[in-house]
Amino acid sequence: MALSQPYGTITRTIHLRPTVRSSGVLLTTALLATALAGCVDESRPTTAATASPSTSASASASPTPTPPPDRDADGIPDSSDTYPDDPNNTPQQPPVSLECDTGNDWDALLTVRPGKDGRPDFSEVWAAKPTSCDAQAEIYPVTDTEKTALKTSKYEDGDITTLYEMCAAVDPEDTYVEAGFAASSEQIPEINAALVLCPSYPYAKEWRETVKRGQVDVDLAAQGRIFGEGTFRVGKEIKSGTYVTTDVDGCYWERQNSSGDTIDNYFTNSARRVQVTIRSSDYAFSSENCGEWRPAR
Repeated sequence: MALSQPYGTITRTIHLRPTVRSSGVLLTTALLATALAGCVDESRPTTAATASPSTSASASASPTPTPPPDRDADGIPDSSDTYPDDPNNTPQQPPVSLECDTGNDWDALLTVRPGKDGRPDFSEVWAAKPTSCDAQAEIYPVTDTEKTALKTSKYEDGDITTLYEMCAAVDPEDTYVEAGFAASSEQIPEINAALVLCPSYPYAKEWRETVKRGQVDVDLAAQGRIFGEGTFRVGKEIKSGTYVTTDVDGCYWERQNSSGDTIDNYFTNSARRVQVTIRSSDYAFSSENCGEWRPAR
């Protein structure tokens, strides 16, 4: 009985030691956790410091650049848009420089600018009232109106410089403005072409009248009722009828039969007016130095 107490004491002592060790482990664990927490806390300012430059860079970033001017809103900047005021970008002739005789200035430099509907604007030139103009460079069609003018003119080289020069000059003494003047078959298409470019030309009315008169003559010539010197078959190349010519010198004409013999003839050194009647039975009619024969009125 006396021996059981020491063993019981030893047993209790042995049970106390693990408790002390567990406390030490717990204490060590707690200290380690505290140290790790301190390390985590120390790293937080570093993370914040790293993020700070990024935030600062975002705050100082440049704003979105302003798009370049585009007046006609066609998506092409004005700086590279050939037609900055036309969203359809319709081709236009660039300004044309003309050297003109204005009476006061023999070599005035005037400008024809692009106008509406592809027609050039001659207002600046007409205001100076030049009697003649010369283009500084050859002009070729760009707009549809200019292409139509070229087609009307029947020019074969594609150059419409003459049409611009015709439209620019406003000479009241120009032949096309003269009362009673009839344009020739070559002049008619040229005048009509110029009127395509400048329909509001100051003497447009006079131009149209000379074209009208000229067209009558062209039609008569096509019918064989206007002809000049030479020998013509009656009924095939010319029509029978009464014809006249004016202001002649050394005029000679003759009517011929099918054998070439003379049926009738006439000669005059000078005359204000000469008249002849060509019969349908005549084979041919021939004349020299008589000018142009026209139907008698």
